[in-house]
Formats: sequence, structure tokens, C-alpha cells
Amino acid sequence: MQCQRLKKLARDWYQKVKEDALAPARMMELIERHVSQCPVCQTDPDLPEEIEKIREIIRAPQPVATIEE
Repeated sequence: MQCQRLKKLARDWYQKVKEDALAPARMMELIERHVSQCPVCQTDPDLPEEIEKIREIIRAPQPVATIEE
């Protein structure tokens, strides 16, 4: 990730997600909006892969299915 502003924003947003003050989906919307308007992000060849890693980190855990006997 080459954009220092996006790094700072992602850290701030992630902290809000951890505090339940921001939904994970909303964080990804904010990242995508920033990327669409930022010339540094648009030329970063590694950014799509890094965004996908962030998406995996913040994805809500799947509920564990209980087995009824």
C-alpha cells in the first residue's frame, strides 16, 4: 500500500470496526471510495490484493452451526 493517507484511514476505520462503531461493510465502502478518487491508489499495482486481505481480516466470522441430536 503506497498511499500514506489510505494507510492512516484504514487504521482509523479498523479501530472503529473493532469498537463496533463502524460496520465492516461500511469500512470497505469508504476504502473503495478513497481508491476511486486517489491517483496514488489508482496506480498502486499491489493495492487490489491488499484490499482483499483487509476484507478477509474484517469479515464477520461465520456462526458455528450446532448439531441437534
